[in-house]
Amino acid sequence: MLMTYTSPELPTAAESVEPADLPVGSRHLKPDGVSGEETQSTFELQFYSCREMLHFIACRILTSVDVAETAVKNCHLTASRNPPRFQNEGAFKSWLVRILIDEATLLLRRK
Repeated sequence: MLMTYTSPELPTAAESVEPADLPVGSRHLKPDGVSGEETQSTFELQFYSCREMLHFIACRILTSVDVAETAVKNCHLTASRNPPRFQNEGAFKSWLVRILIDEATLLLRRK
């Protein structure tokens, strides 16, 4: 399955990306009856559809684009370790925002 997206540190929309080319840590356990690749692809698609929103929120909390990007990356790694099996897209976004806020808070404490 191919997907395209835009981001400052990720491939441009003109470049195709295979799920195996996505950041390390995005592989996770699969639910019964679903292939690991299908589960990974679904999670990655959901995450990257929320990426712009997460980056905006991180920039508002951290006031630095570089540190905000670090928070989004940390959010992706944390979320990919234990991906949810939400039926509702809103619940998935809320879950990601909560993880992002926690990651941003940790980065603020380290300053």
